[in-house]
Amino acid sequence: IGHWVHFQLCNRQASADEKKAHNTDHGSTDLLPMSDKTSPGSATAAAPVSAPSSKKGIGHYLSYSGDTVQAFVGSYIAPLVPRFSRAAAEPKSAAVEQKRLKAEEAGEKPWQGEVAVNTEQKAAEERAKRLLLQREKIIARVSVDNRTRALVKALNRASDVRVYINRVEELSYHLLEFPETRGVAVKEKAIPCLLRLRQAEDPSLKAAVREALTLVGYTNPVKGQGIRVLSIDGGGTRGLIALQTLQKLEALTGKPIYQLFDYICGVSTGAILGFMLGVFQIPLNECEVLYRKLGSDVFKQNVIVGTVKMGWSHAFYDSETWENILKEKMGSDLMVETSRNPKCPKMAAVSTIVNRGTPLKAYVFRNYNLQPGVRSHYPGSCEHKLWQAVRASSAAPGYFQEFALGHDLHQDGGLLINNPTALAIHECKCLWPNTPVQCVVSLGTGRVETAGKINTTYTSLKTKLTNVISSATDTEEVHIMLDALLPPDSYFRFNPYMNEDIALDESRGEKLNLLQAEGLRYLDRNQEKLQKAARILTRDKTTVQRLTEWAKLKHDMYDGIPIFNSKL
Repeated sequence: IGHWVHFQLCNRQASADEKKAHNTDHGSTDLLPMSDKTSPGSATAAAPVSAPSSKKGIGHYLSYSGDTVQAFVGSYIAPLVPRFSRAAAEPKSAAVEQKRLKAEEAGEKPWQGEVAVNTEQKAAEERAKRLLLQREKIIARVSVDNRTRALVKALNRASDVRVYINRVEELSYHLLEFPETRGVAVKEKAIPCLLRLRQAEDPSLKAAVREALTLVGYTNPVKGQGIRVLSIDGGGTRGLIALQTLQKLEALTGKPIYQLFDYICGVSTGAILGFMLGVFQIPLNECEVLYRKLGSDVFKQNVIVGTVKMGWSHAFYDSETWENILKEKMGSDLMVETSRNPKCPKMAAVSTIVNRGTPLKAYVFRNYNLQPGVRSHYPGSCEHKLWQAVRASSAAPGYFQEFALGHDLHQDGGLLINNPTALAIHECKCLWPNTPVQCVVSLGTGRVETAGKINTTYTSLKTKLTNVISSATDTEEVHIMLDALLPPDSYFRFNPYMNEDIALDESRGEKLNLLQAEGLRYLDRNQEKLQKAARILTRDKTTVQRLTEWAKLKHDMYDGIPIFNSKL
């Protein structure tokens, strides 16, 4: 194109020179100065005029009336600056609109043809807007994908540990901001590169690599023969019963809870216990002390003040106080940042989204990402903070205000799924699709059977509402289905009957002691069941499993390297 433009410009210059020479040969005086026109005889005495310079500006050539060069330049520049064309079209449309308004003021009716033209013009403008928006989205997606490729390739060009850490963390930030680019990172062989970096000795680099692998969707193999799941129901301060069961399991196995399970899932108070044991890895004895103190700090409220709050914010207790306690205890770490600790299992907290219409939707706060192409039935994310996950999962209606997070309003997960065992198994099969289930331990927070009065004519409104709430939060129906579907000797449910219905916000010491006493009696009666669960939880991998996982790890580490692939 550049040669063609130069050729056109040279032709125009040559034609101009020929025209000038022709006029000079025929004695034309139009090109002479005014003094020469008045005195022809002095032409021979005049000094020779120097030839004009052959260097011309681009403005000189564009001043010609020819169509060729202007058409070329116009067609080349117009696509690059579409705003110029839109700005030029705006005065025209404004003039047409002004003319139409004047015609309406004069009482004139627009012609049918003019109406049709306006309709077509509006349709064309709408199409242009849609195309422009689509083009901007495509350009944005292409630029984000190119950025992902550049970040992955930069990992192979680092030469220092600090540079490696910075580039791995930069990739992690990018994947957090644009999670849809995980597929591009996988195609660019990010996983083999990160797995090789994980073999480094520097602990900071290894921690950053673990987080990046989690964001990409890579999942380490389970620690036992199969998947080991812990599920904890909601139930307020009645969660002390679940703590007692875990203390028994820890005593029988000799291992802490975070080493016994590959996946821990909880709702409301179950999420609090799960994070204490799995994320912060607090000993069980300290957990009980903290749990009692937490209940006394949160569930203390004057009845009159609480009643006023209930009418004002639909919450009996101070939600801001609860949030401040969570921020103080859990800090500002993101869910995904827990993957930096190699001892931390996969964690999940469940809430209920209440502003997306019906039916209500369960939301899973994860500390992991699924592989690209694998989709869970439940929406969720790993980009939220730990305290936000617990706050959303424990927003029980009537007790705390609903929790706004982004565009969603979260309430207690127990509104929809108070027993998250089935959800936990579903998530595990998304993480480890080819691994069997080794053991599932489901912990309840106590149940009470009440005998109502038999009335064959009608039921009161209070009874109707109580029945609806009880059926919605029933945990035993899930237990019955799982007990029939899961393999034998792999599912264990612990949920004792209680002589008294203990409230969710009970914080009196004598009531909590009574609760624990009934829990201990239940565990004594089910000692054999506990021992069986402990034996299954502590089964180690076979030699074949270890060799298979080692071979797969080496294959994943060197995938994409030509020498390794040629040997295979």
